[in-house]
Amino acid sequence: MSHNFKFLTLPHRSGEVANIFIHGYSAGHDIEDRCALSKCIPSSLHECINIFAFWPSGHWSQFDKLSSSSVAAMARLNIFAGTAAAVADRAVHFNTSRKRATAMGKTLLSQLEGYLLKHHPYVSKVNLVGHSLGGRVVVSALLNLLDKPTDHDLEIGDVLLMAAAAELSGDEARAIRKRTNCRLYNAYSKDDDVLRLNMGESSAGRQPIGNCKNVRMESFGHTDYWPRLEQVLRASGFHGYKSGLPASNQPQLIIKNPDPVVTDHFIYDLLELTSDRIRNQVAKHLRSSSWTTLETDHSLYLLTKEFQLLGGHCLANLARRRGLKYLQILLMLTEHYDLVDELHDCARVIEMEGLLISKGFHSSFGEGHVLASKQDIVQHLEVMSEKAYFEQVDALAASLTVTSYFSTPSAPAPVYRKAHSTLTSKNKELTLASATRLPSLTHLVSTERIKAAVTNLKSAVKPGYSALIPAVAILFYARLKLNNEGLL
Repeated sequence: MSHNFKFLTLPHRSGEVANIFIHGYSAGHDIEDRCALSKCIPSSLHECINIFAFWPSGHWSQFDKLSSSSVAAMARLNIFAGTAAAVADRAVHFNTSRKRATAMGKTLLSQLEGYLLKHHPYVSKVNLVGHSLGGRVVVSALLNLLDKPTDHDLEIGDVLLMAAAAELSGDEARAIRKRTNCRLYNAYSKDDDVLRLNMGESSAGRQPIGNCKNVRMESFGHTDYWPRLEQVLRASGFHGYKSGLPASNQPQLIIKNPDPVVTDHFIYDLLELTSDRIRNQVAKHLRSSSWTTLETDHSLYLLTKEFQLLGGHCLANLARRRGLKYLQILLMLTEHYDLVDELHDCARVIEMEGLLISKGFHSSFGEGHVLASKQDIVQHLEVMSEKAYFEQVDALAASLTVTSYFSTPSAPAPVYRKAHSTLTSKNKELTLASATRLPSLTHLVSTERIKAAVTNLKSAVKPGYSALIPAVAILFYARLKLNNEGLL
């Protein structure tokens, strides 16, 4: 598993001080949760540069194949044995994440320094905020500094531990403050029962710690810190927080039963702000699916709704009268392309779209296609005309239909990089080969090409996939060209 942080600078940045936020266990595990965490940062911090440091913290509900099969086997024998096996497996999983948090803390500051040097070279000071195991990451990073020379350090201002799932003694806190000259805050709650599960340790998040400014958060549960972050900042006196009317006292618009179409901002707002040409391209690809009922004369609302209805299980969508959100559809497609392990490097929607679309072109046309590399796809799009890109998406769409396996599609030809101009995709021939012939072909064609061929056939067969993938490709282009930070 990756030991690299994925840093994301949030919009509304200014100043020369950076606030670094680090999540805990079962948080920041997918793009939807990362977007939710980003929204927790209050506007009172907009006079600073706010950066999230995402790390592979794991999620309690994510079982690997070995764990799933073991728990299922025990459950078949006895339901109580299966439950006990699941609990034991999750305990081991949390302990693994706990060890990973300690290890990643030792590399946090060096990785952060590299990111700041590249993206924010004018930053003179950083403040660290860690929640749960994110607090453990912070503590590990600071303890790792104690035996190191002081040359070329990042200047650390405030350190805020929130419900920290880590032990920290008063002597260690004193040593940290002496070494870094930082202000150390410990936001804790005796009502945090989740930290009781941090077996074998006396968590700082449940008690005051010597040589810290301890901030007791009355009646706070373990999951209350992010949604009520402004209250924690106010109580602690955190640097950069501009006091004013608390969010809880500000008049807020409450919408009962919000429309799932209009509130899906990553697609609805994007389609609203983009050009008619791009909207028509999205509609064209959606209409190519027999599962849609989109009319030629469509509205923004209907276009978004039809896109959502294509995602997920069609019968389930019919029963609940709504489809999946855009982010959920992207997650569905990443599972389809077996890209789940690469999602850690995606902190923004546009990065996830780029990963998906490059994989789509790679599966259909091989690695030589001009848009098949996730590292280079944005650079190639910047020099490619809109018409040329739409033609390549048409070629991709044509390759994802069942009929393309039996006849030559009339779509535009795919464009390859010069070094690979003679390459052609043999995915369809491989897919149609009989089971008896495949063993004889494996020495001629790589396993990767065979897997790509199988994935392409699944895209053609699964309801809606052959329309969703090219439609996402158009939305990716629209998002890139619009360059609206709120929609990236």
